[in-house]
Amino acid sequence: MRAHRIPLTGLAISMALTLAACSSGQDQAASQQPSATGTAAAAPAPAAMAGALTADQVNVEMALQGAPTLSVDGQFINVTVSLANHGKTVLSSTGPNPVNLGAHSADANGTVIDNDLARAGLSDIAPGGQATVIIQLPVDKTLGKSAQILPVQENVSWFDAWGTKPLVVGPFNSCATPATGKVCGADGKPLAPAAH
Repeated sequence: MRAHRIPLTGLAISMALTLAACSSGQDQAASQQPSATGTAAAAPAPAAMAGALTADQVNVEMALQGAPTLSVDGQFINVTVSLANHGKTVLSSTGPNPVNLGAHSADANGTVIDNDLARAGLSDIAPGGQATVIIQLPVDKTLGKSAQILPVQENVSWFDAWGTKPLVVGPFNSCATPATGKVCGADGKPLAPAAH
């Protein structure tokens, strides 16, 4: 009887190994076949910025989101801007010539007083994408002036050279009485404090 048990045990082990091998082969084949419920293959990533941008690559639309607010510490005017990239390249605040949202201060005639008033970094904005950015304008450099806000490719050019119109906010002034607020907008009303 013992002689018959050994071959049966060997046969059982052999069958178990064969089934395991077949099972793992089916799993591999299934993982290599496209799923009927899967999504289509991803489109190739848009070209990232490489060097200086050109006018034919750039098309940015900007809009002011709400009214400017005063930072909690009273040192900055917060301006929220939405940017839509209708151009042909990713806009990014990384790399040797990053794109940032920038601001100039300007006098009543629109003459730029401070070309580098403020900067705010952008998340990567692919063609067809959009982002919302808060740029903080220093109160001490902005009082008595307006701010012109637009993207800039550092060490290359401001986007108005490529047809982007700057958003203009202000002028900002000290409020007539400290009781009404620290900074007033063009309408003479104090800026609301930023939410915490």
